[in-house]
Amino acid sequence: MESWQLTAELILDTKAALGEGPVWDHRSGRLLWVDIEGMRVHHYDPVQRTDRSIQLNQRVGAAVPRAEGEGIPDGMAVDREGMLWVAQWGGWRVSCWNPQSGERLGFVRVPAAQTTSCAFGGPDWDELYITTARTGLSGEQLAQQPHAGGLFCVKTGVKGRPACFYGG
Repeated sequence: MESWQLTAELILDTKAALGEGPVWDHRSGRLLWVDIEGMRVHHYDPVQRTDRSIQLNQRVGAAVPRAEGEGIPDGMAVDREGMLWVAQWGGWRVSCWNPQSGERLGFVRVPAAQTTSCAFGGPDWDELYITTARTGLSGEQLAQQPHAGGLFCVKTGVKGRPACFYGG
């Protein structure tokens, strides 16, 4: 049995080809969202009822407010306690976050700036494997990061979860 019904109000008629990924930025009081096919990131101000957009030259799946000068969130893994381990492109690290509180619990330093992703493994599931990239780095940056593009591993002290396999 239906107990209530609401109707949404149009607040912005942008004609997005594929609007996606809304997230509220509580610091600015604005909504970030993207038009994947239109290759735009939008910043909607509900007080002024205005939308500012940034045109990109590629599709974007989501926009997330950031503080982590510590790089851009990239690939991630979840441990058995439900904590989120996030590779930070340009941040020289993988950070561990409590998704319930938003608190950063700690981080793993990586001797390569462009950390791309991570996964738990090993016989006890307590090894965090970290992938990195060297694409886009200058000769000078590569000289400072001779192992950029390498695969790294660290014993975390916590256990990860097995991967979910695709297929049936």
